[in-house]
Amino acid sequence: MTNRTGIKRMPIYLAGGKYYTRIRWGNDRTGRGAVKFPLNTNEKLVAEHRRDTIQDTSLRGKIIRAYEEHGPAGVKKIKNEIDWLRRSGTLVDISLTLSHAISEYEQYCMAQRLNEKTIVIYLHALNEFAKTIRIKHVSNIKRRHFTNFKNSMVHSSKHTVNRKLRALQTFFNWMFDEGLIDNPVKIKKLSVINRPVNYFSNADFEIILQNVKKGFPYSEAKMNDGDRELFIEAYRLYRDTGLRLSEPFNNQLKRDDDGFRLRIVGSTTKNSYERYVHLTEQQALIIIQMNEWLNNQLKTRKNRYATIKVFSRVFSRALKISYISGKFHDLRKTFASRLYFLTGQEFTLCYALGHTDTNMTKQYTNLDKVELSRAFPDIVAMKNNGIDGKNPLRVPNQGYLELYSNFGFMHVT
Repeated sequence: MTNRTGIKRMPIYLAGGKYYTRIRWGNDRTGRGAVKFPLNTNEKLVAEHRRDTIQDTSLRGKIIRAYEEHGPAGVKKIKNEIDWLRRSGTLVDISLTLSHAISEYEQYCMAQRLNEKTIVIYLHALNEFAKTIRIKHVSNIKRRHFTNFKNSMVHSSKHTVNRKLRALQTFFNWMFDEGLIDNPVKIKKLSVINRPVNYFSNADFEIILQNVKKGFPYSEAKMNDGDRELFIEAYRLYRDTGLRLSEPFNNQLKRDDDGFRLRIVGSTTKNSYERYVHLTEQQALIIIQMNEWLNNQLKTRKNRYATIKVFSRVFSRALKISYISGKFHDLRKTFASRLYFLTGQEFTLCYALGHTDTNMTKQYTNLDKVELSRAFPDIVAMKNNGIDGKNPLRVPNQGYLELYSNFGFMHVT
């Protein structure tokens, strides 16, 4: 088929009630190729116009490259990303769709081995955002769409709104890091009064451990008699290192002449950078035993993360019968409270926790020092000994680099 200018047009044909065009390329020397591409219409004039749009723009080359690199799947991806109709008329936009970006992000979160519950929370917020703004392409998302999303949650608490906005922020950070968007996006959260930091005093922590020692023969929190000491030592490890629940299981334990350390891999969701948690030999041994326990459990269990969560479930049951409020993650907050009380160094704590900046860390800088002294007399003794010069605080050091992870608790028994 040739138009009035003498240019040969790609053919169109009707199949299954819809029009298609066939794109051909190459020659006998380089090799020939062809691909069928849907025009998503049953009207001939519209089909011809869309065929001409493909032929006269860079879209033709993109379809060819997609087919050569990814086969039919690549062609299908471009087909799904084309927006034929706009207010200004019929044109082509093959920019990234929000639905496709969310799907890619889900795969990324799974590859990062985030727990299933975390991924569900992220995806729920992202899909709710997509449903609210009703924008197909990421490039069309404007600042007002985030405002509209906030306005749609007027009946939710500020903490719930901010949790969803944090999930959105993490998603857009990931797209920028991956080069899917050209500019970073800053999402303004609602102003709230931060909840007070909940930490376990030394006395409370010992009560909790005593109740762990009694055992819990219940459902998912079942702990064998031979595992009680392991669980108790595991909780001491979490309290003295600030590790998150899954970090002892999902990261690499290393050893060299300077001792043991756990390499925490950086990610977009939890740690913004790679960091190391330096361990005593006893702490390293506990991590090894925890992983051996997990491997043995997985001989009869199928869900890896649900098995890891036995540690948090046992702790929650111990809290309940101890009549102490809190949750497993408060062990990490206890570590942070103790570390800042000991050092008074905000950036030290920020690094040890793997925070992106000190905004999250500031919650520990306003804790009541009198209450901390009552809760942690061992820290008071360490500080006093350091001041008197009798027993200086141990700060592992390699040249100019202070190893702040586990700082101050390397020798606590």
